[in-house]
This record gives sequence, C-alpha cells and structure tokens, in this order.
Amino acid sequence: MPSNELAMRFTEGKYATKSEVGKELKMSMFDNIWSNILSYRSGYNRYLSIKSIEKNQLVVCFCPSVNALVNSADMKLIRLMKESSRLSVTNGEVNRFEDECLIRSLRYVAAEHECDASDNYLRSLIHGDIREVSPNVRILSRYLDALNYVKKYHVNTIDVDFLAEIYARLMGTSELTSFYRTTEDVNRENRVLIDRIYTAAPVYLIEGMMDSLFTFISTSTLSAATKASIAYYYINYIRPFSTFSDEVALLIAKAILAHDGLSELGVLLPLESLLSEGQEEITRLFVEVQKTCDTTYFVNFALKQMEAKCDDLFNYIAQMKAASLRADFYKEDRTVQPQGPAIQQSLFEAANEPEPAPAPRPVYQQAPVEPAPAPVQEAPVQPAQVVEQPKPVVEQPKVEEPKPAPQPVIEEQPVSQTEQIAVSYIPPAIDEKQALRLEQHLLELDPSLRKHEAHFYARHCTLGKSYTIAQYKRMIGCVYETARTAMDHLVELGYYRKDSSNKKFIYTPIPRK
Repeated sequence: MPSNELAMRFTEGKYATKSEVGKELKMSMFDNIWSNILSYRSGYNRYLSIKSIEKNQLVVCFCPSVNALVNSADMKLIRLMKESSRLSVTNGEVNRFEDECLIRSLRYVAAEHECDASDNYLRSLIHGDIREVSPNVRILSRYLDALNYVKKYHVNTIDVDFLAEIYARLMGTSELTSFYRTTEDVNRENRVLIDRIYTAAPVYLIEGMMDSLFTFISTSTLSAATKASIAYYYINYIRPFSTFSDEVALLIAKAILAHDGLSELGVLLPLESLLSEGQEEITRLFVEVQKTCDTTYFVNFALKQMEAKCDDLFNYIAQMKAASLRADFYKEDRTVQPQGPAIQQSLFEAANEPEPAPAPRPVYQQAPVEPAPAPVQEAPVQPAQVVEQPKPVVEQPKVEEPKPAPQPVIEEQPVSQTEQIAVSYIPPAIDEKQALRLEQHLLELDPSLRKHEAHFYARHCTLGKSYTIAQYKRMIGCVYETARTAMDHLVELGYYRKDSSNKKFIYTPIPRK
C-alpha cells in the first residue's frame, strides 16, 4: 500500500498513535511510514502559544476528520443551547433541567471521591435544604459552591484572580493562605532521565506556564470546545495545586465554554465524567500528548465526550417534553370523560323541558301585538292561561340565553378551514400534539424519510404556503448545506415542489392522500 494512503488511513480514518500504527501493520520497524504520517499531518498542524516543560510548542492538527469532529461538537452544543432555551419556566421545565444537569455533575464528583450520596440528597444540597454537611460529602458542597461561582461570573475574564476564587471555594475558605504548589512531586517517574514522563511541572515553572495558559485562553481563536479541551489537559499536565488540580482543570474548561458563547449551559454540561470515567484511556492519551506535543489525541477524546453528554441531554429534554404532553393529554381526558354523561343528560333535559309549551308561546304572545288593536280586547281570556303556567314562560329566556353564546364559535370554524393541510386527515389548525402524531406516522409510513425531515414537514405542510431552506435551518439547528440537502430530499420523495423566487429556492407542499 502506498505510504500516502497509509498516512491518510492513520490520520483521517483514525488519528492513530505510533504504537497503534505498529500494532495495526504488525511491524516493529516502520520509521519511514511514521515519518510520512507526520509529514502528512504537518500540513494541518496549528501551533499553540503554550509550551511543554521542555519548551516545545504544543500543536493541534486540524485535518479534515478532526475538523469535522470539531464542527459537529460545536453544532451539538449550539443546538443544545437552543433546545434548553425553549424550555418553559412556568411549568418548571427549566428548573428540572438545571437540577438534572447539576445532579449528574455531582454524581461524577461523588464517584471520584467515593462519596455515598443519593440523588435526593444531591437535590436537597442543590436547593440549599441541607445546612450541615457531613465531612465525607463536604467536597460535594464545596464543588457545588465553586460551580455556582463559575455559573454566576462566567462573563469575567479567566485569569489568576478567577482561578483563585475557584480554588478558595474548593478549599472551603474565604481567604487563601497559600496558592500554587510549593513542593515537588515525589513520584518515581519524575526521576527518569531518558524518555521522561512528568507527573507534574517543576515548582519554578508553574507560575510562568499558568500565565501562558491565561494568555492562550484570552487570545486564541479556536472554538470553545477545542480551547476547553486543551486547557483541561494543560492544567492536569502542570498540576499547579497540591490538591484539587483535577477539579480546577474541569471548572476552568467549563468557564471557557460559558465565557465563549454557551453561557450557563457551558457550566451545566456534565463533563465531570472526565474525573471518574475512562481514567486509563485518559492517562494513556495524556502520556501520548506529552511525548509528541500533539494535543489532538486528547482533543478527539474530549470532543466525543462532549457530544455524548449533549446526546444524553437531548434524550432527557425529549423525555421531559413527552411526559409533559402525556400529562396534558390525560389531563384533558380526565376533565372531559367524567363530565360527559352529566353534560349530555342536562342538555337532554334542557331540550325536553321547553318542547311542550315554551316553543309555541312566544309566537302567540307576539302575534296579537303586531295586528290591529281589535284582537287586543279579546286577550283578557288568554292572560289567565298564561298566569296559570308562569314557570315555563319564566324558564324560556333562561334556555334561550345560552344558545347565542356557542353560535359565534360555530361561525368561526369556516375561517380556520380556509387553510388546507396536504395530509387530508389532519385538521388545519394543527398543534404540537398533532404534529408529533403526524411526524411518527410519516416515519412509519415512509422508511426513506429522515427523522429531522419528518419533524420539519409535519409542522410545515399547509397548502398554498411556501417554505425556505432558512426555515429548516432555524428549526433543526443545522448548517445551510444540510438544510438544503434535506429539503431537496423531501422534493425527491414528493412532499414539496421546488421553485425559485427572488434568487432563493422556495418549497411548496404537494397534496398527499
């Protein structure tokens, strides 16, 4: 196989390490192949303003596959921000979403520190219902305090003062008596001279390396997700504090996400799984980055973790919405079904009561008034009959008074029917519940229809109206090319007719049976 094909295979297909390439090729001597791989990657390398302990500049490789992963992670984060912004405050969806995110975050922290805390306890801790915290779960209270600080002040500049506030809350003090680590790491690996792997930076380099990190955070034009991933690695690489360096690294990464556009969602995203899950893989990637100065190995891993957390929250939001719809649906059934027989019985009795006498009596009472005054003198015999049955006469207006109220509603129905839906069995005034049913029906009826396409079409299928690619893009939260491809696919399937107007494409629903 040509060396260039191998370079593409171990870069684009899988961003492999040198040892992984050797295992894949089952070769022990492949220096020329590895040199070609590094040469291929060098064309996509972007050098960073932060350096290793040996003063080597760190890089990140934005080859097509990595660039696609970065864009995918960014799009998911933006979409999650849109979905969370649509949650309702009135019915408690916003509070439930925030509680769920914080509980998941604290759950990972509890696993790292081997704390036994139930979800109910964590919820009480979040709401401030627990005043005295036992020593074994004190770290959870302190981490929550630091997390709330980042959430509240994420717009502040991320510098040494911001770092000090976070560290003070993790330490549970209002005033720090010490800051950066003053003792060297005594790990045996630090004494190796050849192919040395540092478990922490030397004490005299900590302040300078952290200052370069703050400069990188404030000046780098990388995406928020990429920048946060690199910062998380770099703080773990330096380990500037004797305790809680891992937690500080994660809180700074969340602060970067929040500061660079995601706002409070960047803080709520439960990335604390990096503290307690997949530690062997993270350690292996940290070592590889330290040996090669290529941060891409860990960036790939971190971005995939972010995507996974976004997918989990998408599912939670969908479940919360579905539960809300079910609650509304069954609530309507409970209010209508028990009252149905009583309403029908009262209507039946009301309809039967006036039928014997009240219906003709208004005619006889009004008819003598309209003709000449001659018959008025003969009327004294009839008033006696009217007095004998005063109740039906009094009840007659009570039966007729509510009748004019529903008539305007009946007259307004033809107005809503001026818009017809392409699918004839869906009413014109389609609501979200009906749209969900139509969406599910379309997916079951047409296997070639994609989920997002069915989601858009179910809410944009009114005959006589035209829709655009921009509408699809805004609703689904995708890029323009994806929206254009989806709309053209709906045209191929016969759902829309494609036309052009004012230098843009418009899509008109086609009647379907």
